[in-house]
Amino acid sequence: MKEKMFKNLSLKILSAIFAVVLWTVIVNVYDPTTSYTFSNVTVQLINTESLTDKNYSYEIVEGGKISVYVSGPKSIVTNIKASDIVATADLSKISAFADYVDIHVSVVKDGQVLNNVEATPKTSAVRLSIENRDTKTVNVVSEITGSPADGYAVVKRVLNPTSVKATGPSSVIDNIDHAGISFDVTGATADVTGTADIHLYDSDNNEINDSSVELTQTSVGYTAQVVRTKTVSVEVKTSGKPADGYRVSGVTLNRDSVVVYGDTNMLNSLDKIVIPASNINVDGLTENKVYKFGLSDYIDKSLTILDNARIEVIVRIESTGNKTITLNTSDIKVSGLETGMSYSFEDRTFSIDVEGSEAAIAALDASAITMTADLSTYTTSGIQSITLSVKLPDGVTLKKAASVNVLFDNIQETETNQSTQETTSVTTRN
Repeated sequence: MKEKMFKNLSLKILSAIFAVVLWTVIVNVYDPTTSYTFSNVTVQLINTESLTDKNYSYEIVEGGKISVYVSGPKSIVTNIKASDIVATADLSKISAFADYVDIHVSVVKDGQVLNNVEATPKTSAVRLSIENRDTKTVNVVSEITGSPADGYAVVKRVLNPTSVKATGPSSVIDNIDHAGISFDVTGATADVTGTADIHLYDSDNNEINDSSVELTQTSVGYTAQVVRTKTVSVEVKTSGKPADGYRVSGVTLNRDSVVVYGDTNMLNSLDKIVIPASNINVDGLTENKVYKFGLSDYIDKSLTILDNARIEVIVRIESTGNKTITLNTSDIKVSGLETGMSYSFEDRTFSIDVEGSEAAIAALDASAITMTADLSTYTTSGIQSITLSVKLPDGVTLKKAASVNVLFDNIQETETNQSTQETTSVTTRN
């Protein structure tokens, strides 16, 4: 048996060598070695718990996506896809205080590692940023977009939950100020409910978008209460009189209307909110004064003012000047004189007393004053005191009403009296 095995041994060895050489030649001719570079291969981090269990947080700084050089038989390499390239970095292999982890690359096809191809990463290691891992509880705030339908408003927002916990690198967590959601209420006439994704923000309201941060939940439920509203005006009145030599030059409000909601019947009946004169007493004032009011005190308890509006009333006080102006009765415009009546002014001139701001009084001239007299109610002869309508420049007012004496003459009465007198005279002569 042994003789047969070793018979022609040299020939058998030579044949084997020849066969190998022949196979190599055939392979190189018909299935040559080729190579291909795959780009943007994602490096998977494995055994991450080796850091997270020690309360460390990590972030890939460099090497998260790499290029891989693959070489081998053409028949195999040409069938390899980018998804077949498996690149991993084992965090359990990281050295103490180091920030680089070696990258291992293999080609896996149909669940099997291809050993007859060579895969080489062009980037040999992943660079990590490693730091302490912290947790912070942050409040959730909401922002609405759009506006409800005309005559409606959002009066309340309810969030569930109102806070979330964020966990991640200390440097990122320290920078988080609040969490936020937004939702749309455009055209709403009833409550709006739903869920919205959570976003993180710093103190300047800049969004923090960092994948290393984990949240206890990624969305928040919300309800926006939408109610019918009514816009009503605000009216104020004043009482009292400033100190001598001063006057009220004007009253201004920081807002002249507010939005109210609540009981439908009360809402329909409310047209304005009035702050009574007794609440704004200007007695003895010599300078401007600000009055502040909570408007809810002046409406029914079943109604609510949107945004709990407060109002500021500014009463402007200015020193006054006084002046007596002499005017001509011939400048009075007369209207309404009845047919058969005539009139004449008892005096050619008369005086009016005015007051106002010092600047307005100093600039006041008689030519800037317009006077009218309505004579329509006077139908009998005699002297009557007529109150004039006087129009003054802005900033000037009458201290008291202006009046003139007018002599009226009923022409028909006069003619009748004359005729009677003549008749009496004739009768006496006879």
